[in-house]
Amino acid sequence: MTLPERIEANRDLAFDLLRIYLGVGLFVRGVFFLIRPDAFTALVAGSEASLLASSGVMYVVVCAHLLGGAMITIGLFTRLAALLQIPILAGAVFLVHLRGGVFTAGQSLEFSALVLFLLIPIFLHGSGRWSVDASWSTRRFVPFRSIGEQFERLGNIAFELLRIYLGIGLFARGILFISNSSAFIDLLGPSSSAWLTSVVLIHYVALSHLVGGVMIAVGLFTRVAALVQLPILIGAVFVVHLQSGLLAATQSLEFSALVLFLLILLVLWGSGRLSVDKYIVERPADAEHYRHAQALDKEATEAKPLLPPEYSPPPAAACSCGYGKDHPRVSPHVRYGMFSAVFFLAGATGPPKEIVFRCGNCGEVVTRSREPEVLRRHRYQR
Repeated sequence: MTLPERIEANRDLAFDLLRIYLGVGLFVRGVFFLIRPDAFTALVAGSEASLLASSGVMYVVVCAHLLGGAMITIGLFTRLAALLQIPILAGAVFLVHLRGGVFTAGQSLEFSALVLFLLIPIFLHGSGRWSVDASWSTRRFVPFRSIGEQFERLGNIAFELLRIYLGIGLFARGILFISNSSAFIDLLGPSSSAWLTSVVLIHYVALSHLVGGVMIAVGLFTRVAALVQLPILIGAVFVVHLQSGLLAATQSLEFSALVLFLLILLVLWGSGRLSVDKYIVERPADAEHYRHAQALDKEATEAKPLLPPEYSPPPAAACSCGYGKDHPRVSPHVRYGMFSAVFFLAGATGPPKEIVFRCGNCGEVVTRSREPEVLRRHRYQR
């Protein structure tokens, strides 16, 4: 099994990593609010509902983040823990941060909206393989068991929903930077270096978000599109927002770090099932193309041989051991060309360049083949 096939076979681990990342983030946020109550007050200051700034609401949020974050991290009743976080994040989006408008320099609204959205696929996906719930196979009580079973019948599309949401968000951010370049400068801050506010960098970031966001949303060469975004988000995390410190009131560092983490997951696992890559890159087998073809008539199947009866085929190639390419000790080895790298980046196995049949005893090459039928038969072998 090739490396892309192994990654695709373990696609469910992407949500295990996301669940652990998000759970740790919620737990750390709860600890921060417990140590610094003034940070919670400053975060909800100016909201229309003055009740949100009370100490009672703060301790409810702290307990929910601490308990729910720990449960999500270890995968204990994950659906129930994610469901308890949804009202808190919904209140943060619609009651606290929405008043500042969309795409502000603080990015608190986008961060809370992204976390709120991530809780929904985690609720649908459940705990996953790396979890306490998975180890308790004999446990009778499983919260929302029926929802999980129905979701599994439909196929796990949680990762595709995440990819589409992230692509749309990057596309919207690119439109904002193109239509209003001052928004990009406000995001960097007044103390940024001159090269960070250059016209070339602004256009590079805007076009990368614009084009890359569309490609990620529709699932067209998702790995390439996500890979182009990585330098931008790495710069946003380590060059721009890291100086403001972790768990600042603007939440820009946490937002950029979360988007960077999601892009890394897309680079590793690619487009998924609901994508353009699934239809234009991963073509069906040759037999599928002729599934509806009509059977040949009797006359066509009884065609006369083209070669005379006295013709004898040349002897088959063999190694020093006397083994031919069909011997059990002779194994095929696939050689790929440079063009196959495009398929690997898109999440599919590329067409091989040549099949080399090598003896396992003497190590000699028995024969080589570039015939289309042989290449197709051994495409997915090492």
